[in-house]
Amino acid sequence: MDHTVDPTDLTAAAAPDSLGNYLAGLPAPPMDHEHGPAKSVRTAEYQGHRIVITTTYEITVDDRPLTAGLDVDDSGMLSCHALPAYQFVSAVDAVRVLINSYPDAFRGGH
Repeated sequence: MDHTVDPTDLTAAAAPDSLGNYLAGLPAPPMDHEHGPAKSVRTAEYQGHRIVITTTYEITVDDRPLTAGLDVDDSGMLSCHALPAYQFVSAVDAVRVLINSYPDAFRGGH
């Protein structure tokens, strides 16, 4: 099956009015975010074996749970939904940047 997209069709579909109408017609995503530990699931196939790695981060700051969405990619890099331009090798580094980027959310301290 050929999945090649004609450049003219692609240009028409990407036009602001066309794309906006398409997106407006999609159902709204659910807004009920999962609370509790941030869980990331990665899967891979290797030599006929199915590998599933579930990484769970339960993070608190000043005894309050941190609800930022954290994900681990296949290379082990950590990303955070609230910091989309960043990648981290450490969850501690991610939390430090969150505290610096959103100081009003971390008022009080110890």
